[in-house]
Amino acid sequence: MMNWDTSTLLGLVFSLLVFAAVVVAVFAFNRFVEQRKAQNRFKDLMGTVKPSVLPQVQVPKASRWMDSLYKLSLPTEGWGESAIRLKFLRAGFRQSDAPRIYYAVKSILVLLVPILVSVALMLLQPDLPSNKLALYAVLTAALGYYGPDAYLHWRTQARRDTMQRGLPDLVDLLVVALESGMGLDAAITRVAKELARSNPMLAEEFYLAGLEVRAGAGRMVALKNLALRMNLEDLSGLVTMLNQSERFGTSLGESLRVQSEVMRLKRGQRAEEIAAKIPVKMLFPLIFFIFPSIMVVLVGPGWLQISAAFGFK
Repeated sequence: MMNWDTSTLLGLVFSLLVFAAVVVAVFAFNRFVEQRKAQNRFKDLMGTVKPSVLPQVQVPKASRWMDSLYKLSLPTEGWGESAIRLKFLRAGFRQSDAPRIYYAVKSILVLLVPILVSVALMLLQPDLPSNKLALYAVLTAALGYYGPDAYLHWRTQARRDTMQRGLPDLVDLLVVALESGMGLDAAITRVAKELARSNPMLAEEFYLAGLEVRAGAGRMVALKNLALRMNLEDLSGLVTMLNQSERFGTSLGESLRVQSEVMRLKRGQRAEEIAAKIPVKMLFPLIFFIFPSIMVVLVGPGWLQISAAFGFK
């Protein structure tokens, strides 16, 4: 058993670690809130602009702490390449310091959380063997290391699925806008505004593409960047079709109408595929959870009567 002095010391260490974690979290949250407020004020004054030109609010102490933390789990190679930044863009994180905050949180989860769990277990279960304590610490560190990656992957996939479902409706709206006499650039911006409520993620991506065109980037470049950010096969085909129509002078309305029909057909096929997988996914829950309950309900009363008749206890 642990004596009172050791328990007091562990409690003090635990309190200090919790205090440090709360301070880091508060500084990080404060930095994020101040940046968002500055961006909103700037947008109110100057209108909607690219995030790269927005003022960055600096919090010196928090910035230094975040720098020292995120470097602990920073990839050794390829940090400056676009692949890592593109991963956060596809997940919907557009802030310039999103990778830094992400890797800082990852470092905290890998280093600080296992220490807190170990101290808590030592206080709550003093007789816990050291090998089990080490096992819990390793499992917590592994969860802290792979958990953020799993969340980022899940968020990216959820965004892709949401935007995938809204693509046929977007193409239909593009056809209506183009046939009403709008140009392609104006049609993209108008359709993005119309989709802001039904599919805000898709509307945001197309609105950013419209902003790129208005900022001076070529239409083909803006559409290629759009396809790169969204990472959807159907959208890549749509962008290729739009670029070819612009290059060869073919009718955009007819091409978009055919593209919309193809997208709707693929959406129906994906729904049928998901429906076909449901019986297989329900097989194991039926076997391990529902069937045993049914057997207990059906056989239980008869078994009790047989046990009472033969004197079984």
